[in-house]
Amino acid sequence: MEEFARPTVEVNTYKKANTLKAKVLETKILYRENDDNDVRHIVLDAQAMNYVDGQSVGVIPPGLNEKGNPHAVRLYSVASLASRMPGSENLMLCVKRSNAVDPASGVKYLGVASNYLCDAKVGDEITLTGPAGRKFLLPVAGDIDRPYVFIATGTGIAPFRGFLQRLFKHTPEFKSPVFLLFGVKTQAELLYNDEFSEYKQANFHYFKALSREMKNPSGGRYYVGDLIREHGEKLWPAIGNERGIIFMCGLKGMEEGVSNAINELAKAHGAGDNYYQSIEHRVVEEVY
Repeated sequence: MEEFARPTVEVNTYKKANTLKAKVLETKILYRENDDNDVRHIVLDAQAMNYVDGQSVGVIPPGLNEKGNPHAVRLYSVASLASRMPGSENLMLCVKRSNAVDPASGVKYLGVASNYLCDAKVGDEITLTGPAGRKFLLPVAGDIDRPYVFIATGTGIAPFRGFLQRLFKHTPEFKSPVFLLFGVKTQAELLYNDEFSEYKQANFHYFKALSREMKNPSGGRYYVGDLIREHGEKLWPAIGNERGIIFMCGLKGMEEGVSNAINELAKAHGAGDNYYQSIEHRVVEEVY
């Protein structure tokens, strides 16, 4: 089976040798657990860059690494609508501050780019490259009216913010079902929850998995795979439809749970074993 047709997009207009300086217009905390753990919504003035929702931009932190070389480019998913669409917003990023502690030594390792972005103030200039990515895109405009299952964990929710805006605010004739399955640890970590809850379209279905606050039928933690099992009867017409597309973004560990749940659902509907493997042409993943 062939994959669906994606639009032609610009990539790498701005490179390390030809970067874009983007001014910080807004920064706000979406979730804060403590001084070492917060997630921020950052708005940048990057109007010169022609990006599409689903693409990523590269961030180059200032200074040098431990080897005395410029820092490597770190990619972040665009959390806003395509830049050239009517009424589009500025470039938005959803950034989790990355910190790790060595259990043996107790030494704290700070994520260079994420801390740089989370500490940036309004008026600061961020050095960007990109846009990057040709795969994690909605289909071409003439073929966009399809069923969608969007599956996210944590800051993997970022690209779906732009996708939902495109489908429900900029595609007047869109009528197909859209499912958003969002997995985080706690209710407080449901990034953009108020915004997603405002979509009242009958064809939009928003399901949440809170791993530390919900239990699955076996008494274990509740993940996005458990959402597929619980809401399988609603999801199957979209998953089982050859035109349906599954987009997955977030932590790599969710892949196994999602594929197992889909295979169980498919088998219950007489679609045989290893169904997930047979639909990989319409599964688009961006995991890390």
